[in-house]
Amino acid sequence: MIRFDYNYFMDEHIGAEHGIGLSELEGVKGRAAAALARMEKERASGSLGFLGLPYDAKLVRDIKKFRSSTGSKFDSVAVIGIGGSALGAQALRASLAHLYLNELDKKKRAGACRTYFFDNVDPFEITSLGDVMDIKKTLFVVISKSGGTTETNANYAILLERLKKTVGKKFREHIVAITDPAKGVLRKISAQEDLATFPVPSNVGGRFSVLSAVGLLPAAFMGIDIAGLLRGARAGLERYYGKPLMENAPLLSAAFHYLFDTRRGKRISVLMPYTRKLFLFSDWYRQLWAESLGKNTNIHGAPTVAGLTPVPALGTIDQHSQAQLYLEGPNDKVITFLKLENFGRDVKIPDFYRGNPELDYISRKSLRALNGFEESATELALKMASRPSASIILPRLDSATVGEFIMFMELQTAYAGYLYDINPYDQPAVEQGKHFTFGLLSRPGYEKFRDAFEKEYKKSANFVL
Repeated sequence: MIRFDYNYFMDEHIGAEHGIGLSELEGVKGRAAAALARMEKERASGSLGFLGLPYDAKLVRDIKKFRSSTGSKFDSVAVIGIGGSALGAQALRASLAHLYLNELDKKKRAGACRTYFFDNVDPFEITSLGDVMDIKKTLFVVISKSGGTTETNANYAILLERLKKTVGKKFREHIVAITDPAKGVLRKISAQEDLATFPVPSNVGGRFSVLSAVGLLPAAFMGIDIAGLLRGARAGLERYYGKPLMENAPLLSAAFHYLFDTRRGKRISVLMPYTRKLFLFSDWYRQLWAESLGKNTNIHGAPTVAGLTPVPALGTIDQHSQAQLYLEGPNDKVITFLKLENFGRDVKIPDFYRGNPELDYISRKSLRALNGFEESATELALKMASRPSASIILPRLDSATVGEFIMFMELQTAYAGYLYDINPYDQPAVEQGKHFTFGLLSRPGYEKFRDAFEKEYKKSANFVL
């Protein structure tokens, strides 16, 4: 069971200037209750599909059946998607598969597939990854809810051409599409080509989709227990959903972030795990938090400024880089440590130059103990500098715990949006950039965006050195 330790968010530990007091938490209870009511209303209306994903046992059965049907045909999986269509699966691979899965030989992988991600339009990346995959033994998973994602379609077009040249008419056997269940161009061409498909529910946004087929299907091919992921997410949802502020850790964490932003001027949110196994969840969280909360109007259309800027960090590495800024730079950050209690393994440091006190002090200690000491020392240093920090504590690293953590962060993000009185499920500014890109690519219907770009995108040579 995940725990939320907010001691060093409190004013009694870091002072009233930078900490939050019980009276302020009491003062936000009305807003928190309204957030709970809004979530229940939207859930009842059918618009919050991410809350239903943990209960989709049929999806788990269908994915397992599909995985079993492929047998040993595929040795690798190529995931073609961007943003929410890739970040969650990447975090699942890092946390629950072997950290260096793709470097293991087939015997050591024990049936798990190497998994590659094509999530950027970068010629270096697509050519480099293409060089290490055996296309004849690769399943291509193309993920786009709308089917109109430009970056995904560009990579899909390139890889599809290579696949057809390599396996000929059997190319369809190497493709599975994950998209809207009823509409969109990817759904249309998948039906025309008779491709295998899995749905992204129409009421689930991309950044909330990791517990749908978007994350679960790649995870199944990586050898991850996908039923365990949903079991953990259900446990988290049932533990927190509808509970009042002081009994609801995701809501409480959201309230702290809201108060630190609006009352203390702290506009940066740092998520800092102390194991590389959890680091890619910082990237996943960065999209979830930024795209959900970065809004300039509230649900009533009035101007607002919402959202702390998310920053990923990794302990202990970033104690030697970012920590200097966190401790002595502007006191404008809210830091959340992501702690793992039981690593399930440890490595003892051997005798190291006995008799030399500058080196020998680490002899016969363990890496896990050293990791824990560094983590606690950083917490204390931040506390002494009146820098707010809290910890989300994972008891172990298994599918159920990771599923619970995913639900924790999704609930926290949605609650934060409600506290700001914004819509945490849309992304209008991102859409504007897409429209300009469509115009530049001469996509029919977007001519006005090309014209607007040509009118506005002007620079002076005087400002270029």
